[in-house]
Amino acid sequence: MTSTASRSAAPRVRPQRVAQQRSAQQRLAEPRAHPQRLRQAAGLGRPPLLEDKLRVPRLTLEVLRRRRVTGLIEAAVTHRVTVVSGPAGAGKTVACAAWAAARPAARQPAWLTVDAEDRDPARFWPYVLAALVRARAVGADEAAQLAEGPPEDYPLRIVAAARSLAEPVVLVIDDAHELAGGGALAGLDLLIKHAPAGLRLVLSGRCGPPGLALSRLRVAGEVADVGAADLACTPEEADAYVAMLGLALTPAQRAELATRTQGWMAGLRLALMSGPGDAAPPGTPAPAVIDYVRDEVLARQSAQTRAFLLKTSVAASLPGGLADALTGGSGTGARTLERLARENILVEPSGSGYRYHPMLREVLSAELRRERPDEVPVLLGRAARWHAARGEAVEAVRIAARAGDWEFGVHLLAQAGAGVLAPDGPAELESVLAAFPAEYRAGAAPVAAALAAARLWQGDAAGAAPHLDCAQRSLGGLDGEARAVVAPWVTALLVMQGADPAGAGPGGLPQSWPAAERASAAAASVPQYRAAGLLWFAIGCGLLRRWEARPAALALTHASAQLAAGSLPELRARALAWQALAAAGCGELAAADRLIAEAAASPAAGQREVACPVALARAQVCVARDELGAAAERLDEADRLAGGQAAGEPSAAAVGGLIRAYAVTAESDPAGAAASIARLRAARAPGDEALGALLAVLEAGVALAAGERERAGLVLAGDGAPDGPPGAPSAPAPGLAAAAARLGRARLLLATGDDKGALETVEHWLDGTDPSVTLSDQVSALLVAAVARRRLSQVTEAAEHIEQALLLAEPEGAYRVFLDGGPPVRSAMTVLVPPTSRCAGFAGRVLERFGGQPPRLATAAPSGAAGLPLTGSELAVLRFLPSHMTNQEIAEALFLSINTVKTHLRSAYRKLGVANRRQAIARGRRLDLL
Repeated sequence: MTSTASRSAAPRVRPQRVAQQRSAQQRLAEPRAHPQRLRQAAGLGRPPLLEDKLRVPRLTLEVLRRRRVTGLIEAAVTHRVTVVSGPAGAGKTVACAAWAAARPAARQPAWLTVDAEDRDPARFWPYVLAALVRARAVGADEAAQLAEGPPEDYPLRIVAAARSLAEPVVLVIDDAHELAGGGALAGLDLLIKHAPAGLRLVLSGRCGPPGLALSRLRVAGEVADVGAADLACTPEEADAYVAMLGLALTPAQRAELATRTQGWMAGLRLALMSGPGDAAPPGTPAPAVIDYVRDEVLARQSAQTRAFLLKTSVAASLPGGLADALTGGSGTGARTLERLARENILVEPSGSGYRYHPMLREVLSAELRRERPDEVPVLLGRAARWHAARGEAVEAVRIAARAGDWEFGVHLLAQAGAGVLAPDGPAELESVLAAFPAEYRAGAAPVAAALAAARLWQGDAAGAAPHLDCAQRSLGGLDGEARAVVAPWVTALLVMQGADPAGAGPGGLPQSWPAAERASAAAASVPQYRAAGLLWFAIGCGLLRRWEARPAALALTHASAQLAAGSLPELRARALAWQALAAAGCGELAAADRLIAEAAASPAAGQREVACPVALARAQVCVARDELGAAAERLDEADRLAGGQAAGEPSAAAVGGLIRAYAVTAESDPAGAAASIARLRAARAPGDEALGALLAVLEAGVALAAGERERAGLVLAGDGAPDGPPGAPSAPAPGLAAAAARLGRARLLLATGDDKGALETVEHWLDGTDPSVTLSDQVSALLVAAVARRRLSQVTEAAEHIEQALLLAEPEGAYRVFLDGGPPVRSAMTVLVPPTSRCAGFAGRVLERFGGQPPRLATAAPSGAAGLPLTGSELAVLRFLPSHMTNQEIAEALFLSINTVKTHLRSAYRKLGVANRRQAIARGRRLDLL
């Protein structure tokens, strides 16, 4: 169809084309001097042409020449079609005119500014033809012949005429959106489809006119877009414009101007016209802004759309559902917003919804207050309830405060409870609560609790104290339902502040633990689950601060369950991360792995408040599994992420420092271990007796490994610890510190030969019935007992202890607890775990790790006739002697010949200075070789 139409139009043009072009060039050499001939050439002798529609608009001195945008258009016009689109006042016409002015005279574009009347093809196409004549794309005589037919024939006749163009000609149609809905669009679409390469179009308007089939051309790369984002004024361009006007603005005024205008060129000009820095109330638009938005935006909308814009202007961010709630719509809000954004009505996508340009919203809000003042509080109430129903407590309270509905704001805070902190953070919450009158901040428990939470979450326990006092005094004024939420919330904040005194009961928190149990048992709504979850979270973190890993893990397990029911994923992720650390501290490494994976899969995993404790938990697991290199990497990661913990949470620096000290000690680095311990002592918070006790045990272990038994004893007794003067009694140490101190004393007793004393020290931990004993403590106690019983010739019991320790540690992959036992544990495992044991495989892997261990901090060379250390083969044979196996049985167990075993034994006896097996066993035990 297209080719037929083109061929039918060609015979009327082609025979005279050369002559017409020559005459047209002569007559139109000075087109502005012959307007009448121009009208005749365009076939417009009937109504006169409006010359200004065919002229490139002149740029005034106050127009900012933006070379960046001009360059974008210059690059775009190499395509068949260029669409320059943006909202009213975006600078579309100025940009196109600046581009045209920068082109050489011989390459000036054809220009046509259209209006609503040009929707009529009979009016539109003669103007197009006249524009092309002015640009010398069509000769005047040729245009006269083209104009003889009906308007619907113009597009293909222009296509035929344009085929002979020697150089490309650009036709700019400004305000192209005015053609929407008119009959001229069908012909324009036909022109675009069939235009030769020499004819290019620039469509400048608020949006690409609907009805033009540009999708296929866009996919083919034949359409270029210069959109609103391209036209937006950059900060540098804004500064240049301000300087061009000779204005002097302060940095604060520049920042405010950028926030209000957001790159909107008309907004920038209007704001500067209104006088930046004037004493107008914030958010109040200047008259010039109101007039412009009314004329250029609102006046062009239907009454229904205008009402939609007014009602929805109360919201800063507009998801489709909120638009429906504000307007009473039934699912049409999202479609309306999408249409307004597509039409460039200063509406743009933002997150999961849309937002209005700040200056448009200012005008809409002013118009709403002027036209419908009674509707404002109603609309704000709808918005607040919509956000509250979705758990967006801070935004709901903010809107209620804007409406002055303080009682509703208090109700929202009571309902949100602990969830008030989750979405936006403490600083944002505090700024919202500042809008409440003083009597509410002091006399309403939910407001005071929220203020205290904001202070605590920013690490300001002292600043939270007066708000907590107000909250406690005001609890009696709440009804039963609100009190069930706010009371546990306040208790949690007290625990976070450190106001709950230590004493008897679970975790040394006698008041809060039963309160948490009551809150959990009574929880029946989302706010109550949140309050109970926050209280358990505070208790668990408080116990971790006291290094009480087992009750902390239990409390955080409760916290995780309650926070999941309360739909607080961010806080739950933090609870999971700290729970993983507590589980790792208990030696429950498989459970820690599961918790780490769950926290890492949370949407909040990228937050440093979650990522930091996750890294610490991973480091603890790595140390327990003797993966010291990986532990160091995780600790470095935790150091980079530290600093986001709230009041009440464990100190990431203290936890990380202690894990690092253990890792350095495990690497047999005495200087590094001493430095780590010294740093931790210097940074230890006053009153943190548990950390002081843990450091004393660690220092004693380093001294014991170095053979300094007396020094180790003094440190464990408190006489040599840097925390107190010599002779001072050691402070009672809870949790991990108490267990570590007990195990440290047991190892010291073993080292000094008091095997019975060591056994008595750990005996009541062996069966695992004590709920306060962790898995790692039980394994350590079993290893101490095994070494002690072996030395006491209770071989059967010693073998049972070794096997039980292996059975407990194997599912966790825990190696470090065996390696920390040193040579006595290695010797016992070598002798007491037969190849037929169900734990033989794991025992073999442990012994392999013993073989790969670096030298101990100090090597005690056996004294004897030769004073030489034993070789590995000699030690292996020596460690079988307490088993009372024959030399032949030892040879079979080690896959050696009996003569080789005898040779190793003779050499070992000589180095130990002994004469027989009994003396070798006694000497080996004194030297910790067995």
